[in-house]
Amino acid sequence: MSLYRQSSDLFEFNLLKCLRTDYYHNSCSECVDICPEDAFIFDRGKLRLDSNRCKNCSVCIGVCPTEALSVSFFDPNGYILSIKDEKIFLSCKKDTPCLSVFSVQNFISLALRKNSVVCDLSFCSDCELNKNNSIYDPIIKRVDEANSFLEEIGVLKEVKIENKTRENPRRLLFKKMFNTTKELIKEDIDIKVLSDVKNRAPIKNIVLKNSIKKEFQNIKNSIVSTNYSFLSNKEISFELCTNCGDCVKFCPTEALFYSQDGRSIRFLSGKCIACGICNDVCKPKAITDKEDLDLIEYAFDREQELVLHTFEICSECKTPFPYKGGDKICQRCKEFVDQFSDIFKLAAD
Repeated sequence: MSLYRQSSDLFEFNLLKCLRTDYYHNSCSECVDICPEDAFIFDRGKLRLDSNRCKNCSVCIGVCPTEALSVSFFDPNGYILSIKDEKIFLSCKKDTPCLSVFSVQNFISLALRKNSVVCDLSFCSDCELNKNNSIYDPIIKRVDEANSFLEEIGVLKEVKIENKTRENPRRLLFKKMFNTTKELIKEDIDIKVLSDVKNRAPIKNIVLKNSIKKEFQNIKNSIVSTNYSFLSNKEISFELCTNCGDCVKFCPTEALFYSQDGRSIRFLSGKCIACGICNDVCKPKAITDKEDLDLIEYAFDREQELVLHTFEICSECKTPFPYKGGDKICQRCKEFVDQFSDIFKLAAD
């Protein structure tokens, strides 16, 4: 087993894709919160999988923002790309595992690509995984968020919930269901190549952007709110930014990056996963979130220039620094001079 990959029989956790690995102080605990078997634990700040507890139920797959979690028998992105039916009926008793395997982005992509999408949650109440509605409620929350997004962009589509009372037969063994779902997935694209650790943009976001492109002629509102779990738009204050580069270094998906000449910091909203790490690492708090986002910039990966610096040579240390007017002295030297001005005065006397 790889040092950076933990797995059970059918489940895999890629440590290199986890936000907790990217940034020690990140507080993401989505998989820990939803796991019905408490199979995830924190060991010295790093997430670990207890393979003895894991039941390969896949309920955590849809909540992970970076797709660090996967199961070998079902890929939600592959399902979306391969299924040919225009009327989709998602059911854990049919051809998918628990519907918690789908993310908000997955639900939106399905709705945009298909004529109708129905989620069958009729069996949740008797499911052994759904203790105190710990699985049912998050699924409803994701569907509601997907429908809110669809409504805001003006698309006359939605993900519907079916919750009919049915006689629930004894739940089939997981592995029997897994064998049938393996036959379902026939990817139109090479999912394994896209999911390479070097490409940190989640595949669900790529599929979502392609879905928006396909349906763009029917989208009435291209400016949308960023009040969604998967969207974020950034701005950087010129006055506060010191060009330290921490936001660029820590961004897990390279949504923030330098221009070739190193003078400006640029941003791709289509790569951003709204993790908030850049906001947290910015010591002067120069990075803030914008309240809206342009879907054209998001879907078509159009970069924005967030800040542009002019560099001058510091009169004290003779190194280049981002100049903002006034004396040509860098912030470090200025603070040093201010802090020890009394000593310099005594020495002069």
